[in-house]
Amino acid sequence: MDYITRKFKKNNYQDVTYPVYSEEEANNREIKYSSWRKCREGDFGISDDGYIAECIYRKQFKTNEQVTFPYGRQWLGGARELKYVPHRDTGQYTQVGTLTWDEQEARKTRTKNMVKVYAEMMLNGDRINWELLGKIYRKDQERPDLTAKRLFKQERIQKMLDDEIQKALKDRNISQGDVLDMIIDGIDIAKENKDASNMLRGAEQFVRIMDMLPKKSMQTDTVQIDMTSTILDKIAKEEKKSLKMSQKKELPYEELKEA
Repeated sequence: MDYITRKFKKNNYQDVTYPVYSEEEANNREIKYSSWRKCREGDFGISDDGYIAECIYRKQFKTNEQVTFPYGRQWLGGARELKYVPHRDTGQYTQVGTLTWDEQEARKTRTKNMVKVYAEMMLNGDRINWELLGKIYRKDQERPDLTAKRLFKQERIQKMLDDEIQKALKDRNISQGDVLDMIIDGIDIAKENKDASNMLRGAEQFVRIMDMLPKKSMQTDTVQIDMTSTILDKIAKEEKKSLKMSQKKELPYEELKEA
């Protein structure tokens, strides 16, 4: 038996824990149940993969009805199925489908557009403009740049980016190995010519490539924020100290005369 804790309007959005029984467990407890398609609120229904739980809602919409169980929802009619295990394995208990959050985001046009722009920035050797990427992805957010960075931490989005880069390189008849070879060759030529400036540019290209790793990017951002905060604190203390030292005290005329 499994337990799922959910918040529903009918319970004033308070946590309520619902049991989910296997068919054998339900039979041993003599729980009466029917097909999930026939359930009314409060009835127990069996899913298409043989699990029994309480029906939370049965709602009529304009063109169809929908039933809600602790582990998910489903529309009635046709060959639609409601299965418990896929919801349990993905932890998606609030929706009809069982796609994880990052799977859902990966399918959205705004995400695909952002990944394409990121790939172009990488291939062109440009600085990654998180402000622009954030506006493409979620301009409605208070900090679109941070929202975009969080999304790129997802392994699925990283895979999308890698695929997009591979596709762009293929369109140019270039492989990732070719790109790396070009950078290495450029650095070697710069070394021979003792051209430190171009050597650094080549190194920057590798830094940008390595920056595709989300953990490193996030760690770098955190260090920069911590360093900035420390520096600002020190500046503030020094300014405060300087202010105290430069304050003048007004003395009465008699004291000034005696001095």
